[in-house]
Formats: sequence, C-alpha cells, structure tokens
Amino acid sequence: MKKLLKISLFLIGLLFISYLYLIQDFKRTAPTLYTNGNIITLNQQQPFAEAMFIKDGKIVEIGSAKQLEKLISKSESIVDLKGATVLPGFIDPHTHFSISMFLSEMHDLSGFKHRSNNEVWKDFENIVKETNNGEWIICKGIDPILVSDLIPPSITYLDSIAPENPVLFFSQSLHNYWANTKAFELVGIHKNTPNPTNHSYYGKDKKGNLNGLIVEQQAVKPFFDILKEEVLTPKRLSKAASKVMSDYAKNGNTTIVSAGITISDKKPLLLFNHLSNNKPELLGNFLGKIGILPKRKQRPRHFMYLRHDMAHLLPKQIKEKNDFYDIVGIKHWYDGSPYIGSMYLSEPYLNTELTNTKLHIPLNSKGKALIKKDSLKNFIRKQHSKGWQIAMHTQGDAAINEVMDAFEELENELDFSTSRHRLEHCLLFPLENMDRMKRLNITPSFHINHLYYYGDALKAGILGEQRAEKILPIHTVQDNNIKYSLHADQPMFESNPFRLIQTAVERKTISGDTLGKNQSITVMEAIKALTINAAWQINMEDKIGSLEKGKYADFIILNKNPLQTKTSALSEIKCLKTFINGNVTNE
Repeated sequence: MKKLLKISLFLIGLLFISYLYLIQDFKRTAPTLYTNGNIITLNQQQPFAEAMFIKDGKIVEIGSAKQLEKLISKSESIVDLKGATVLPGFIDPHTHFSISMFLSEMHDLSGFKHRSNNEVWKDFENIVKETNNGEWIICKGIDPILVSDLIPPSITYLDSIAPENPVLFFSQSLHNYWANTKAFELVGIHKNTPNPTNHSYYGKDKKGNLNGLIVEQQAVKPFFDILKEEVLTPKRLSKAASKVMSDYAKNGNTTIVSAGITISDKKPLLLFNHLSNNKPELLGNFLGKIGILPKRKQRPRHFMYLRHDMAHLLPKQIKEKNDFYDIVGIKHWYDGSPYIGSMYLSEPYLNTELTNTKLHIPLNSKGKALIKKDSLKNFIRKQHSKGWQIAMHTQGDAAINEVMDAFEELENELDFSTSRHRLEHCLLFPLENMDRMKRLNITPSFHINHLYYYGDALKAGILGEQRAEKILPIHTVQDNNIKYSLHADQPMFESNPFRLIQTAVERKTISGDTLGKNQSITVMEAIKALTINAAWQINMEDKIGSLEKGKYADFIILNKNPLQTKTSALSEIKCLKTFINGNVTNE
C-alpha cells in the first residue's frame, strides 16, 4: 500500500512538474522607466511627453521627466532614450498574414527585383536549371505594370522550359496565376474541368485548350491544397510564420489585422494563437517545446476577418474580447482588382495596349459585381445580426455605390449605430457617399500605395487622367470627420508604414508624377491613420493606438523624428526597436 502511494505521489509530482514546464513562457520585461525621450503620444490631452513608466505591459504614468522622477525607486530598469523619438506602435489594418507566410517561401520574380521581361524569364530559367526534376517550382510577383515590357507566361513556354517540373506563378496583385501542364495534371484539372464560377476560371485558347492562366481564388484553391500537402509542410510554414511576424515588427507594426484569412479548417488557428496570444495554450506550448511550432516570444497582436466562404470557422458566439489574438469579423468581396479588369466601374476601362493586350480586359468593359445585391443584403443581415463586423472589398466607384446602397436599404431594419463596418481599398471612392457613410457608421481603409506603385499605369493606361486625379480622396474623407486608415495589402506591397505615410503626404507616383494633390494629408494625420484611427476600426482605441496612462505599452523607437523629416525622406525612417505589451520584439 505504501509502495502504491509513493508511486502515485511520484506520478502526480511528475505531472505537476511537466505542467509547469509546458506553461512556462518567455520572460517579460521588469518595471521600467523610459526617460529623456521625444514621445509623440497621439493623446489630444497630452500630445507630447518625455518619460513613461511601464509595468506589467501597461503605461502606469506618462509625462515630463521631472514628473516621473518619483518613480525611479519603483523601476527595476531605467532606459535613457537620449532624445530619440517614440511613437505608438503602428497598426496594419489590412494585411494577409497567411498568404504572406505562404509566399515567403517562393522565388521572387517581382518588379521590385527585376526591371525587364528578359531579366524575369532569365531568372526563371536559371531557377529551373537548379531544381531537381519532379520538384514544384513556385514563383511570385509576376507584374506587367512594374515590369512594363513583361510578357505573361503561356503554357507552351512553361512546358518548354520546365517539362519535368510542376510550375505555379502568382501575380503581384494575387488575383491571377499561371501554371504549366505538369501542374494542371497533378491537381487534376483539364480542359473539360468546369470553372468554379463565372468570375474565377481557367483560361483557354481558341481551340478550348488550357492556356495556363488561372483567375481568382476559387480556381487556384486546388493548387493551394496540393501545395500544402507536398511542399509547404506545417513545419516549414511554422518557420515562415515566425519570420513574417518578425518582419512586421521590424517595420514598427505592433498589431496586424488579417483581412480575409484563407484557411479551410481550424488547424492554422492553433499556430496563429500560439504566435500572438498573451498566454500560451498547453497544446501550442507543447508543440513549441518539441520544435513543431516556433518558440514563443513577443510578437504582434493579431486580429482576423475570416473569409465569407469560411463562416463555419467563426465561433458560434462572440466571447469576451481577447486583446492580443481574436477573430473580429468576416470579409466579402463585391469586386476585384483594377489590374485584371474585375474592379467594378461606372464608366469603362480605357481601351489601351495595357488593358486589352497585357491585362486582357475586354473592350469597353466596366467590370461587374462579384455577387448579386440580394445576396449581399442577406450576408449583411445575417452577419450583422450575429454581432460580427463586416469588411467589404470595394475598389471601384460602382462597387462602392452599390454596397452603400445595400447598407442604406437595410437601415430601417438593422441598427448600425455602433457597427463600424468597413470598406476595403476604396481606390475610386465616390464623394457623394460621405453623408450616408457617416450616418451608417461605415469606415474606409485606403490602399494608398495603388497611387505610388501603379499611379502612372492607372493614369495613362487603365483609368485615364481625369479619374486618376480622383483616386483615394483621403483629405475629403477627413474633412467630413470620417475615421479612416491606410494599408499596404501585404504581400501585394510590403507593410512599411513610413512608405504609406510618404505616399499619403506627397501623392506622388513612382515616376514622380503627382495625382490628386488636393487630397494630400499632413504627416501627423497619416500617422493617426496608422495608429489611433486603425485601433478605432477594430474597436481597440481604448487599449492601443496612442500612448497614455492605462493603455498597453505598444511603442516604437525611431532613428528620426517624422515631424521634422523632409517628406521625400519619410520612407527612409527606420524603426530601431519595437515594444509590444512592454516587451521588446526585435533584439
């Protein structure tokens, strides 16, 4: 009996020790006084400060260095900022974390690294030579706008260069793709395979044979599914996820918002939770200890809008809000991209060599809505009634008008007084929507770097000068006291906040042309769009987005003061350190 008792006590002790080991987490920063800084708080009652006292991840006191001298004895650490500029951490309000980690493992053929058609395809042919027969070759960044003479790949060309390898290309816009015959065969798609929808399809030549083109998400999904099994294994993706999160933080992002997570089951949510949540879960920490998931450290907060076709993954009911990791809503698409002709316009695209020959946009096309209006209203009615925030992808003026119509038609049926539903991208935003946007509490997030990277093409080849001058009317939205944010839509463009700020202030294209100068905003206004405004959009303005007593200590230390930097040099500002919940992330 005594022996049995000893064994039982031993096993209980072993289990208890194992439990303590599994819940062990990374070390948090001790109470710290940061002093002698130039702290831009974004708190209207106290715009600037010199010192902050941080304890247990929150700002206990903030003010002048003299005011906080009394806290020296309570500080286990004192950090002299030596006059450095401090900002609240940036909030990326519209990014694609899962796709970013997916693409991080791919060959880069983008216009950021290649300047000509010859460079792109020479690089691709070298990649094929260095790859073993039978292995997948996955490339990203195909872009006939940034690479102006680019000839998109035909299936004939891909088969001739890589007959023994399945090949898949991603466009920079992530709305169209290309594959060779080997890849189509492995996925089980042939010329008689029906298109998933009228808007998501497999391109064909005049004889009805596959030409290599794949348009939109539903058509490419079978390729994603097989890649997850054969190439991008969970362990490889976990490593990529950790790197991508670190890159967000290095750019000064302390919070990211995934706008339309592309997953088909709940398994990736375990990884996302493990990366960002404040407290580890037992299973996640166990998988981290044995190397299947990354080791835990402080990473950006992560909030998510699930895709409309993955609504079954939404929790059955909204629980108490998690300040570090949470599902906050659901996303739908009403139109698509201006770079494949699926942006929905009130007037046709230009008929140019770019639109008709390179982008394959039909003559006199206006694009069209991706869903019927009744379906949209049913979607709004259902998800709003459940308490979920809705994010609608709307690029064109016709798309924005019709989505606003749908909300307005439901105004007498549904209470939108506290909803904060969102419009995403808003490239060609019709100004006549201002009053009803305020009345319906709908908030826009602007894809501002359409202007910088693609403004020249929009002006000369896609929309024309008159419409290009009207894109992204941020100043008018601000004058109407409508809260808005800015985003990069990573991985379309890197989530670099100071690049977004410079574009919003200068309104310059990559060639130096200026579009819509009257829609320029100030540096401070642009900073607010990426901090306190973005926090408001996800109902977190009482927790993050500014530096004030009681809020989380999410802040960044910069190498320059953006309020004293030439606008032409804003994008060169570097984030030296990033702190989330008081803990440094990039050391």
